[in-house]
Amino acid sequence: MNKEVRSLGRQGGRAVFAFTARSMQQVSTLLIALLAARFLTPAQYGVYSIGIVFLILVQTLTYTGFYQFILTSREDDRDVLSTCFWLIAGLVSAASLVLAIAAYPLEWLFDAAPLGRIIVLLALIQPLASIGAWSSAALLRRGAVMLNFTVMLVQNLIALIGGGLLLWFWHSIYALVAYRYLRVISGAVLFLLLGNDRPEMHFRRELARKATAFSGGLYGSRLLNFLSRYAADLLLGMLHSPAAVGLYRFGNRIATGATDIVNQPMANFAATQFGAAARQEIDLAEPLARLTGTVALLGGIVGATIIVFARDVIVLFFQPSYLPALAVTFAMALRGAAGAGQMMVEPAFAALGRTSWVMVFDLVTTAIAVAVIFATSPLGLGLLAWAQAAVVLGTTGWAFFLLRRRGHIRIRRAVRNFAGAIVLSTLYGVVLSAAYRAMDAGLALSRISTLGLGLVAASALALAVLALAIWLRVFSLRAFSG
Repeated sequence: MNKEVRSLGRQGGRAVFAFTARSMQQVSTLLIALLAARFLTPAQYGVYSIGIVFLILVQTLTYTGFYQFILTSREDDRDVLSTCFWLIAGLVSAASLVLAIAAYPLEWLFDAAPLGRIIVLLALIQPLASIGAWSSAALLRRGAVMLNFTVMLVQNLIALIGGGLLLWFWHSIYALVAYRYLRVISGAVLFLLLGNDRPEMHFRRELARKATAFSGGLYGSRLLNFLSRYAADLLLGMLHSPAAVGLYRFGNRIATGATDIVNQPMANFAATQFGAAARQEIDLAEPLARLTGTVALLGGIVGATIIVFARDVIVLFFQPSYLPALAVTFAMALRGAAGAGQMMVEPAFAALGRTSWVMVFDLVTTAIAVAVIFATSPLGLGLLAWAQAAVVLGTTGWAFFLLRRRGHIRIRRAVRNFAGAIVLSTLYGVVLSAAYRAMDAGLALSRISTLGLGLVAASALALAVLALAIWLRVFSLRAFSG
């Protein structure tokens, strides 16, 4: 019994560290975005947000495709790592160059100075970011998981502290650009100093063709996913103003920034675990079930917490001009749990070597999402956001269908875990909301003291729900490996 307890404790400790390290980038990005919203107007924040949308388009090329080929390929390590380094670096450099050339035409299109200068500065640093992505994949491939986590944790702590100080003393969108530089440079230096992997002047054309064939569907899928997620920002910028983009992105950032603290690390865990299962010929139904339930429950808990506390947080810490973004925040808070099944499509089909189905999935979902955005963007921010949340929930059902029909993966346990997670996170939200309202009505405390007490109650309640979910086998600590 004692051995089992110690084993569970070690497993839990590793899970906490792994999740903390993986999520620190999202925590850093969220806190910096919130600090920026405190000092910048919606219009200023909107200009930077438009620039970041195009930067994300380049970043989609960094952590997919060739990156996942490194994780899943059974070829010789030296050949895979060296060839994929040059493929990643070349692709990201070319994309960064195209973005820099398009910077000032985009500024004219959106009528949003100094957007051109912001985009050029952001594009210049991206080739260096590709080196960090390659180093991370190389560490994961050879099993140096904890070292990879350590580098990521330190990198993002440096960026958070440095970026926070920059914004605190320099209320400018250029402070946000400097924060991006600090994160990329610190990561590259840390991987260089602590990692043992170095690129070589070695390039196998046959392997490069194989990696390109593997990656093509994934890159197409990510571009389509980018459109479905950021078309609203671009349309608001073109049809309305940078201020509208600022409000939408602020409301979106509060919700998705918080849920991405869960989703982005779990997406990385999923890519690694499905890749390992493929190399070891393990039934993919196992990682699918444990990851789906874990992602949905964590996303649901975070989303419910946001819905309960968002209004008081905006009133206490931000300019009143950001309150119209609250409807966006509520809608987007639900996407974290709703998209759990959708998140499994790419890593599962990549593990199966059938990446063309990822492209098919995202082609259908993007067409629907963009059509909904076109239809609802003139009708207000709230309706636009709720329509997108509904689309995400629908695409999770489509994801399960595709995984079963085309991936031939058993989905019964995954669907059961997804449903259980939704029920548990809804129960959590109802109880938390009732408790918070009771605190507000029954205790003679200031608003900020009540908020602090509510967050403590949320933490205790979340732990209780997670313990219940572990007992019900909806939530698994094994989902935090890799």
